Amino acid sequence: MRSIIRLIAAGALSLPIIIGAAGIASADVEFDQNNASATQHGAAVYDLASGADDHGNAYFYEQWQVAGPYGAGSVTVASWVHNGDAGYFDHYAWADAYGAWTGSTHASADGADHD
Repeated sequence: MRSIIRLIAAGALSLPIIIGAAGIASADVEFDQNNASATQHGAAVYDLASGADDHGNAYFYEQWQVAGPYGAGSVTVASWVHNGDAGYFDHYAWADAYGAWTGSTHASADGADHD
């Protein structure tokens, strides 16, 4: 569980770096990574995407899905800045022989109105 919390924190902290890199480079940038594995013990899928453009827009998305002999679950984290608006959400779900858990966090902010 600590690894998942560290993963979420690292993802949330990555957005300012992405935005800063976009300002320095002044160009569109994107990064994507995905992995999948399956063994006799279970399966896992991982997906990561982030990007920024020279208009100040940026996004970050990360998702884990795992299933094995001790249960199955998923974690999703996303954040974005688009046209001055910003948002964040995370969601987790887990089920095993002892029960099922789920939860989420959502946050958003509207940009300044320059009219």
